[in-house]
Amino acid sequence: MNGEDRRRKVAFLLLVLAAVMAVASAAFAVQISLSSSAIDQLGGTPIVDVNCPANSCQISRVKWVLTSSYPYEVYRVRVDWQTASTTGSYTVCVTLFDGASPPNAISGGCATQTASGSPVNTYVDVSPNADPAQVYKVQIVIVQN
Repeated sequence: MNGEDRRRKVAFLLLVLAAVMAVASAAFAVQISLSSSAIDQLGGTPIVDVNCPANSCQISRVKWVLTSSYPYEVYRVRVDWQTASTTGSYTVCVTLFDGASPPNAISGGCATQTASGSPVNTYVDVSPNADPAQVYKVQIVIVQN
């Protein structure tokens, strides 16, 4: 291979390299213009303790309320408990589960409870009504409003 062929090959390789670099730099040269008002706000808290909304973090009792005629079904659940605060309100939610593994939610509902210095009975209507033979587990969730 003579010197002239070598120069042509080197020149061709440099030309190809320059073309690749031009395309690559064009691909990375895109700039997005965006003002801070177009970005949703975001914030976070440090890790903090979650306080239980029930006094002594206990529910004292759950009672079932059935329809008054056959077929008897659970249509309401009574949750007996004591609010942690004497002012404000709480949301009490009940979910009923079947006996599957893992259990499936079959009914549920929520009700608002006013805070009190005395024990309270919160009645939560569940929908749809549940066949008592299908109710194997219950979950109570209480949130301070």
